Amino acid sequence: MSTATSIDHAWLQQKWQTVTASVFADPAAADAVWAELLRHYSEPKRKYHNLSHVSALLRRAEQHQEQIRQKEMVEFAIWFHDVIYDTHLKDNEERSAEWARCAMIAMHIDEYHIPPVMECIAATAMHAVSSPEIPDLPLFLDMDLAILGADEDIYHVYSAAIRSEYAWVAEEDFRHGRGRVIEDFLERPSLFYTPMMVAALEAQARHNLNTELRELGQARSN
Repeated sequence: MSTATSIDHAWLQQKWQTVTASVFADPAAADAVWAELLRHYSEPKRKYHNLSHVSALLRRAEQHQEQIRQKEMVEFAIWFHDVIYDTHLKDNEERSAEWARCAMIAMHIDEYHIPPVMECIAATAMHAVSSPEIPDLPLFLDMDLAILGADEDIYHVYSAAIRSEYAWVAEEDFRHGRGRVIEDFLERPSLFYTPMMVAALEAQARHNLNTELRELGQARSN
């Protein structure tokens, strides 16, 4: 089940080789990290947080390249932000950030690249801009949530994929938990941070979230 572009492994590998070469990563170490990324993102339990999601974000980054100031930082954040994804855990983002730190050190990448990548990954836990010193963080977060503003049929596939990732959760518990997540998003003044994403996706995203909330049988609390 996929909500993004079809997976083009050759294109993904080329993107990885390009970004690692741009920061003078050790080639052998970069190849080893690439293999581990493939292994993690190809786990059968992943129905949305997989290589298709990574591919979709990388393509969005290409579309918005004129607005991105630190291309390498954004791309590494995309590659690493869901590398650890286990729906039984509460600290996937923290674990992914640490995984990214270790991988970048192993590739002998200059350490000044590491803190902003980790900060971007950590920020996906609450999808809140945690550091105004990282100018690309708002756009990175917006790209990660862009699926919320997809056409209804694509959004429906996305929501079904999320349910599949939580297949171990009882239906009533999932409806309640997912409903709370959606309500938290809807209570925000805006789902997106950048004006262009607000203009392009905000209205559709709110429509999609409200529709899913009704389908879950959860009433708005306000």
